[in-house]
Amino acid sequence: MALVAPAKHAQTGKSALFVIRVFAPHEDINLYNPYKNSVRATIRREYTFKGADLEPGTVSDLWELRDSAGGMLKFRIKYQRAVPRRVKPEYKPHSSVEPTFFRIYRVDQGSDLIKSIPAGINRVQSYQLHVTVSELRKLFDGTEKIVGIVAIPWYVRKLFLP
Repeated sequence: MALVAPAKHAQTGKSALFVIRVFAPHEDINLYNPYKNSVRATIRREYTFKGADLEPGTVSDLWELRDSAGGMLKFRIKYQRAVPRRVKPEYKPHSSVEPTFFRIYRVDQGSDLIKSIPAGINRVQSYQLHVTVSELRKLFDGTEKIVGIVAIPWYVRKLFLP
């Protein structure tokens, strides 16, 4: 599970996506993470889809992360599905540890916009976000507001180095 945020490069002032932290269940956590900012965690996901005939159906999705210090990130959502829109973005996420390192991701994915305050979309029936991971406490102190949620039912990525 990766925490990614838009930010400005300190030296160049250029805006880019930065991989801030990767939570990974592997023994050698940075072996699989070229961004060199992994911490060990256990990750659990429960996904349930209910529908019949031609109705769009309802999804219940739970992500639960626990870090080695006992912190937790838990996101639970229940929403009505819609037909996903196919998009093919290109991302260039940079490392927060080595800002000059980045990869190029060319993606083919389905995008289901479940909630968007600016667009006036809200198919969320319920959600819960609870964060006790110590390094994320300042970001998630209870005053944050969710302005958008996108479900990605399929994701195919091609990876390139610059």
